[in-house]
Amino acid sequence: MRRQYYPFAILGTIITLVVLIVLGTQQSFGISIQKRERALTGSQTEIAELEKLYRAALKKGQHEVVVYQAAMDYEWQPLWQAFEQAFPGLKINYMHLSPAEVFNRLDTERVTNSHYADVISYPVNNIYDMRDNGYLDEFAPVNASRLPVYYQSPDHTIHFSFLKVFGLGFNKNRITEQRLPLDIQTLLKDEWKKKFEYGAPGGGAGTADLAFIKLLHRHAITEADLETIKNNGGSGATQEMGTIALAQARTAVSPWVYLPPLARQKTLGVPIDIVYPEDFTLLVPFAQGIVKNPANPEAAKLLITWLLTPDVQKLFAEKTYSYGTTTGAPRPEGVPVSVKNTIADPALYPEELSVQLKVWVPKFRDLWTK
Repeated sequence: MRRQYYPFAILGTIITLVVLIVLGTQQSFGISIQKRERALTGSQTEIAELEKLYRAALKKGQHEVVVYQAAMDYEWQPLWQAFEQAFPGLKINYMHLSPAEVFNRLDTERVTNSHYADVISYPVNNIYDMRDNGYLDEFAPVNASRLPVYYQSPDHTIHFSFLKVFGLGFNKNRITEQRLPLDIQTLLKDEWKKKFEYGAPGGGAGTADLAFIKLLHRHAITEADLETIKNNGGSGATQEMGTIALAQARTAVSPWVYLPPLARQKTLGVPIDIVYPEDFTLLVPFAQGIVKNPANPEAAKLLITWLLTPDVQKLFAEKTYSYGTTTGAPRPEGVPVSVKNTIADPALYPEELSVQLKVWVPKFRDLWTK
């Protein structure tokens, strides 16, 4: 009597297996599981390549991009959310690491052959060292032509997708905009002694290092003036320190203050503001590269390509207070048209700056620590 149930049992097993296979295939490929909430932008060829990389990543079971970056996560959360809206089934796994930490991690991953990182994102101060140490792989995004040639390395390992923005910050309760020192030589006068703070040079965040190199190159200051800057101003440990000092009214002005934290404090009603005179305006190039043997290679290529799309270049300005590097990228709110994302002087191209940093950073460190 029980045998009459066998065909039904077999049929039920087959149906179950078919359902499991179909569901398993959908989960593995990840295609059309979720609806895309953010449109892709660029030329038809660029969009087709984005779609191709996206589908290839999902087909190979890649569901994340691991990013090592020297910037606080809260600045980039809106960007990562937009990535996940554009590419459902993929997410950004973000780790905020100092350059020293990322060198240690990549060395460990290379020696153990246990690869976790996909993309690294670091400023001009460090990114070329990472390439020269053999950490980066070649990749030429389909939309790399949107970048000026100096924002990408000839070997296709480095692409600068955005610029960090710095200007002259001030506390409006302590000084009016009309009384601001609008050039470095005015700031060095005795009337401004102990009335300004900045991030210390010597290899930390690197902001003052780049600012001083550019001022020296333009002959706006001499090496002797560096001693006056050190003696007359206060120097903090991080690039956020200038904003904190301004917000607490501990200082009247902060040269080369970082725009994102200042803009957030200003939005909250803190009486601080920022202007962009030439001597105190700084755009720090930030680059991305794919590590060798990435854990998620197609997803990594997708992220690098996506960062250069018109949508993301606009997001940099609107959500992260950064300035995109592609031709025609919009400025962050409040940044004047005089501040451009192009570089006219070849001596200040990113790779040339990285060479000058090796010369000057030890000198700055010796001066500021003696």
